[in-house]
Amino acid sequence: MTPSLNYDILIDALHALKEGDIRYCEKLGFTYDEMNTLNRITLDELFIISRAYARFMNVTIHHEALHLLLLQSGQEVKLQDQINRAISLGGSLELINRYFSLTSHETCARRRLLGIHVAQGRTRLPNENIDADIWLRWQKQRVDNIESLHALDAMMQITEELACKDDAPPSPLSGSVLCLVKKKN
Repeated sequence: MTPSLNYDILIDALHALKEGDIRYCEKLGFTYDEMNTLNRITLDELFIISRAYARFMNVTIHHEALHLLLLQSGQEVKLQDQINRAISLGGSLELINRYFSLTSHETCARRRLLGIHVAQGRTRLPNENIDADIWLRWQKQRVDNIESLHALDAMMQITEELACKDDAPPSPLSGSVLCLVKKKN
């Protein structure tokens, strides 16, 4: 066990003791005698114990909890990527709020972090040809629930496809795809 881990455990236990959280120290495995001794420890003793290489605690891994945390962190990373993708494609404040429950302040902060500048005023709507193209692409996606993240992903995919076309004007996600899909559904 590394000395810094000894120090971290001792500081954590001392903090819990000073807060009166004896149960936490019990969960760590400290006895009442050890807690009383730790409560009276001097600063010099704390540093000597924390630098010692002798192990006073065994660390075990709870594999199920670790597995769940790894799954959750992976899902959170995917969600953050999806939020950033929607914002990068020009998703409106309303759209970002609807699908991700972010406030306008949080969305604007993310835009600044991503280096995205949004023009003031209304979003330019596509002409009839692009409008028809969007609708055909949407129909091919066969999305059942427009409120689902799957629907948002389909809208983002259509926006990205349209952005790749040479003759297509810039098409923010909210101004083109979402408005048309909602109008026609």
